[in-house]
Amino acid sequence: MTPRRSDDRGSSKTPADAWREFIQAELKQNSKVGKAFEKAGFAGFENKTLTLYFEDDTAAKTAKGQIEPLKKKLPPALSPCDRVDCKVGKVPTVTSAPPQPNRPQKQGKTQVGNPLQSLNFTEFGDDGKGNELSQPVLSAAVEAEKSCGSVYTKLCQRTKLLAGGDENTLRVDFSWRLRVGGTRGFRELLLPVFHPVFGVPYIPASSLKGAARAWARQNGESKSELSKILGILDGKLAQAAKVEFLDAFPTKKCLSVDVATPQWHWQNGNIAYKPEPHPLLSMEQPQFLIGLRPTKPENAKYIPIVKEWLENALKAGIGSRVSSGYGRALGQSPAFLNSKNYSFELWTQGMYGSEPPSKQNHWQGKTEFRPTAIRGILRYWFRAVALSLYEPSVCQTLEDTIFGKLSQQGKVAISVVYNPSKQDKPPYRYDGKIHLEATEQPYLDLLAKLLVLASHLGGVGRGSRRPLHLLDVDGRKYMRGCHWTVDTEAVSLNYDPEVWKQLFTQIKASFTAVQSPTTSRNSSPGSPGRRQQDVLDANAQVWLVKSPDQIPPDKVSNWDQEGLQNNVRGEALSLFYGDNRFKGKNKVGLGNPKVRGALETPSFVWIKSVFPNSGDPYQVVTIFGIDQPDRLTFAKELDKLAKKHPSEAWLVFGTMPTGNTPNRPHRR
Repeated sequence: MTPRRSDDRGSSKTPADAWREFIQAELKQNSKVGKAFEKAGFAGFENKTLTLYFEDDTAAKTAKGQIEPLKKKLPPALSPCDRVDCKVGKVPTVTSAPPQPNRPQKQGKTQVGNPLQSLNFTEFGDDGKGNELSQPVLSAAVEAEKSCGSVYTKLCQRTKLLAGGDENTLRVDFSWRLRVGGTRGFRELLLPVFHPVFGVPYIPASSLKGAARAWARQNGESKSELSKILGILDGKLAQAAKVEFLDAFPTKKCLSVDVATPQWHWQNGNIAYKPEPHPLLSMEQPQFLIGLRPTKPENAKYIPIVKEWLENALKAGIGSRVSSGYGRALGQSPAFLNSKNYSFELWTQGMYGSEPPSKQNHWQGKTEFRPTAIRGILRYWFRAVALSLYEPSVCQTLEDTIFGKLSQQGKVAISVVYNPSKQDKPPYRYDGKIHLEATEQPYLDLLAKLLVLASHLGGVGRGSRRPLHLLDVDGRKYMRGCHWTVDTEAVSLNYDPEVWKQLFTQIKASFTAVQSPTTSRNSSPGSPGRRQQDVLDANAQVWLVKSPDQIPPDKVSNWDQEGLQNNVRGEALSLFYGDNRFKGKNKVGLGNPKVRGALETPSFVWIKSVFPNSGDPYQVVTIFGIDQPDRLTFAKELDKLAKKHPSEAWLVFGTMPTGNTPNRPHRR
């Protein structure tokens, strides 16, 4: 059931909803009224007075000039309107609003007993500008589930009873999150499906049966055998099943507020940076009790067969976003024919889900390792290479083909099985396995090469563009950056320009095996205010900077004492931080945003620490958009180092624009 908005509960819209829809309609018509009142915060409509709030005096003054045209256009829910009160400031927070006209009054407080009821009766929030906030509704559903422990206990007992004993059930644990959906929700996202009677999340029997049938069919089971055991209904052809599936319920509370945050968006042939968090609900590391029941006593012999099909199907994945790591049961098996597994370790300042750090306290928040971050970083580096080889339209189509999109399954799947961090403060350390899967070998080879590239040029998640270190902000130290290692076939690349040159050649060959390049083009990563996708083209450089005294994160005994030292930061990062020409603009206005980016804008420079099995540690510096003079200044600083000490810095990708490139290998 879809969570009901406030205007669903009566025959007429509330004034707030009517105002929001009115402004949206005016903006579509590009009217002066719509533009004047676009950012107005709705504060109420009472006694024929419409009260609005504006960010500043200029906006309020502009709006006052359109009051009379506004009155003539207002919808029935906001008329008659004798006065429009334009105020400056934030919309006051109202704890108990008076009754609105044309709105049925509530008959006492609704008793909420389960998440589904909560979704139906909890009010949406408001951001002060007339925009709905779904977070309060989702959080209320999670809170309501806390009282459902006894419901889950009874439902599990019911499953055992209906199945005829423990031998006809199986318990399944999911490694991360699960979203079995179909219920349309706000923001066009899918909610987990809720049982219409018990009001709790569950996996419908039809979903389980469909997953088991699909796995068995894909793994060689004949159509006749499937029809015999699972039944069939196709027009006049009907055959009863030997085994019945029961609805599956969690064994304990598991509902959690989740978030999807696309950061890069295709817009008119470009990829713009615009993080857009979308809160949603999913089940976090749930355990399910699943029951199977023979339709006749003599059909009990088919239970083990169906149980095996179902177990394997759940390991391959069930529900939505399986290719991103959702819905994979522990002990997972490949979803596609071609697969590779890689061990990884990650030290991070912290990954966050629906509760990230606030702007005021950016070292606080609810940490959560998110496997989707690995998929996201591979997709980022895919675009960084592909946009140098293909026209934007070709690149976008190829990206959708490989990684998929809404309503289109991709050619690859990326999932992670990980161990939780044992520390409750940064740096948080995780380890586990990354599973890469693909429908065809060329796609898998490309994905594997992107994993090598991603793990050698940067990190994953928050702070991915910096090695792990401490920052001192206003006398308070906090963790910045991350460090991850992946046991790929290349392990850790040595400080050898020839090896790096081969890597870039191999990556291009992997793309060519999937689709032949169509162009050789250059692009711009844009400016801090209009940030665009970074591209490894002629306007990019990759440097290796030797850092012999640097120590890896696991060798740092006391981060508070050592985290600010150069042997933790590394040579390249110390050089970068040592000059305000290279540092990003901070809160007091110092720094150069044209080099590193402004606050909350991705840096134009990546720095990654590499600790090879043999030889000295070094750092990899990637600079995007060196056609911009300020960013070229940092590249020239590295060039000076290379000329002064030829063995301490190598340019392994790109060229110096002056053409006076040191005598060392590079891409062109």
